[in-house]
Amino acid sequence: MRKLLFVFVLVVVGAFSVNAQLLGLRIAANSGMLISELGTSDVPHPDALLASPATSSEKFTPQLSAGLEAELLIQISEKTYFGVELDYTHLKGFNDDPPVFNYFLTPYFQQYQNEFIISPLEYNTRLFNVAVNYKYFFMPDKVWTPFVKLTGVVALVGTELKYRDFSPEEYFPDVDWNLIDYAFNEGADVLYARGTSTSEQKKWPAFHVGGGIGFDYALSDRLLFEIDGTCTVLNSGIIDGVPNFTYSREEGAELLKYNRRLSLTTQISVGLVYLFEIGDGGRGSGGRIDPNLPFFRNKH
Repeated sequence: MRKLLFVFVLVVVGAFSVNAQLLGLRIAANSGMLISELGTSDVPHPDALLASPATSSEKFTPQLSAGLEAELLIQISEKTYFGVELDYTHLKGFNDDPPVFNYFLTPYFQQYQNEFIISPLEYNTRLFNVAVNYKYFFMPDKVWTPFVKLTGVVALVGTELKYRDFSPEEYFPDVDWNLIDYAFNEGADVLYARGTSTSEQKKWPAFHVGGGIGFDYALSDRLLFEIDGTCTVLNSGIIDGVPNFTYSREEGAELLKYNRRLSLTTQISVGLVYLFEIGDGGRGSGGRIDPNLPFFRNKH
């Protein structure tokens, strides 16, 4: 996370070294969700199929979540902006009728190795992103300004998969939980974690690309309301908290092999943009007004 902040600060400092440059600072709230995983589906292990309820499904239901983002916009022509964005995204979902995933049959799954409980699951995934955006505005001199967007993102992914309603006393009545270490008790419902307080593994570095559409609405000469929707493909298969393994039989041996998959996500952002000019043109009351600010061409 410190490296991502360092890159963001370098870009901001570099932008302010440019003379007479029109900039925008966008602050927004976002809400995102996982649409689906892409690539070859996991082949279920026969033991997983045997143990899974007949009505079960691997699909998780996305839930609304909230995140924050800040973006520095640098104008490169009348209709185009280059943006550098620092972004926190929270993705979560639940599955009330899950199967026995292949992951639970691998040596990587240690907890409840021989006593896996089929019970509703939920995941919480957090992404810390540094994004580079390209935005093209179709009608920069209008009150309503639609735009298209391309984005490339470097992300740090942390995720946690756990039972939705876990009661250790109910599932293990013979255990005296008063004698169990409190820290273990608190994390007893976690089935998989990476990059969280319940895991020794660091966050997963990943890259994603995508695009989107949106619009600006001019509230004043310098203040804009902005909303946009973005879809990205992320090269990580743990967004839903479940590592992907596929079953294969080779030379008479049954294997569970890691299955690298991509994740398709979507996000809606709503926020405000403040436009300002730095350099010679923005110094003092006698500085020039940039002709690309909203309404300028309508007034002059």
